[in-house]
Amino acid sequence: MKRTPFIALLAGLSSSVFFASAVAFAENGLSLDQAISEGFANNPQLKSSEAALLEARAKKREAFGGYLPRVDLTANHFFDLKYQQIQLSPTSVFESIYPKTTYGAQATLNLFDGFKTSYSYAASKAGATAADFEHEHAKMATENAIRLKYFQALGAQVLANVAEANVKTLTDHLKRAQDLLKQGEFTKVDVLKVQVQVETAVPESLAAQDSALLARKALAEAMGVEGDSRPLLESLPVPDNSKIKTLAAANSALAEGRLDLKALEKRVEATEDAYEATRSTWMPRVNLIANYDYYNNRNFSFTESDKFRSSYAVGVNLVWNLFDGGSSYARQEGAYYQKLQLEQKAKKLSLASVNEIEFWKRRYENSVVLYSAKQRSVEASRESVRIYKNGLKAGTRTNSDLLDAELDLERAEAGVVKAQVDAVEAYLNLELAMGRRI
Repeated sequence: MKRTPFIALLAGLSSSVFFASAVAFAENGLSLDQAISEGFANNPQLKSSEAALLEARAKKREAFGGYLPRVDLTANHFFDLKYQQIQLSPTSVFESIYPKTTYGAQATLNLFDGFKTSYSYAASKAGATAADFEHEHAKMATENAIRLKYFQALGAQVLANVAEANVKTLTDHLKRAQDLLKQGEFTKVDVLKVQVQVETAVPESLAAQDSALLARKALAEAMGVEGDSRPLLESLPVPDNSKIKTLAAANSALAEGRLDLKALEKRVEATEDAYEATRSTWMPRVNLIANYDYYNNRNFSFTESDKFRSSYAVGVNLVWNLFDGGSSYARQEGAYYQKLQLEQKAKKLSLASVNEIEFWKRRYENSVVLYSAKQRSVEASRESVRIYKNGLKAGTRTNSDLLDAELDLERAEAGVVKAQVDAVEAYLNLELAMGRRI
């Protein structure tokens, strides 16, 4: 039986391009660029990150409002009232007159609040910058996740095909072994050996198909869609160790580009400003105020203009909180400990990023070495199959020898695919650990 090696699917790849795009060869197929584009449009985590960014920008505008005057329009109308009585003398009582209808406007401008507005605005500004960094990091993480799931799904499908071909090869050998047993050229032991291999290969093929299905669903989830059955149009990239040979700087320097780390540093800065804002509680607040009233204190009409008069007041208002039950102190203490938490979280992430770079660099290098070794194994196994086929024709080799050689070839081909998928995972995670494209 003629056997088509699945490693041929990987031929024709350029080693100078890590993620080579294949030309679309099937209608309604899914390319890597399409998967990324759809993921950017549908991924829930990315949409949540974008909403968080818009929220942070809105809070920044809200904090800036503290520098601007506040203007309120007011309106009061009473349907009934009883006037206060003012005792002028033992025998004289005067009723105070209160407006029945009032239309007014009040303006307040903050002159001094212990720099609370300044610190609050600085905190919101740092928070908006952090949200921007986090959104950019989320975009990169989403793209890398889609890339990884795409190639994992592609690799799982290739392995499922290899496993299916393995079952077919073994089944054909079993039929031939049974025929040779009837002819007296095979023993019962030889047939049982092939039968055991078939019974082992069938569940392995089913497991490989399940893995391919689950990997495809994982890709759809990363894209933010419920399901997708379009054929994948790309080819697995060839690992190339020269890609990371240029990373000569120290890991700590390579990690400086991580946007999630920069975002956390901005979060720490924001909590520091927020903590300073809480300390302004102990300072007095001074406001410039202006008030204008258009009122009717003659009758209960709210439409007779000749009954209305106007008044206004302009001045300065000072408020100094001396005691509020300890809530201001508790708020200040909470802000301080929140700052400590984020500082330690930033320190932990900074240390972890250095180790992650080293881990994924080594993982990628190992995958490159393993890929080359598996490639050599494939070539050696192909040669073994060729030799055993000729030997079988010459009578110097048995069908059992040929079967073992073909199984070795299939295992070597599967090892090549696994090494490529591992290299993709290591490469993409290395980019995330560095916070930039390599």
